Amino acid sequence: MQVKEAQVLYDVRGKKTHVVLPIKKYEEILARLEDAEDIKAIKEVMHEKTIPWSEVKKQLRKKN
Repeated sequence: MQVKEAQVLYDVRGKKTHVVLPIKKYEEILARLEDAEDIKAIKEVMHEKTIPWSEVKKQLRKKN
């Protein structure tokens, strides 16, 4: 993804220090990062055994 509207800021030594983005691009990048984290989390638990919702409800009722 290229961001044409980005501005790069430099310190006195010429080292890149900050990036200024339009808020819409920033929010898009955040959403993509969150999606990537969600996909990673899903992949980590895909192999785990599932529990039917009816069983979960029974267990919750026992605790109350």
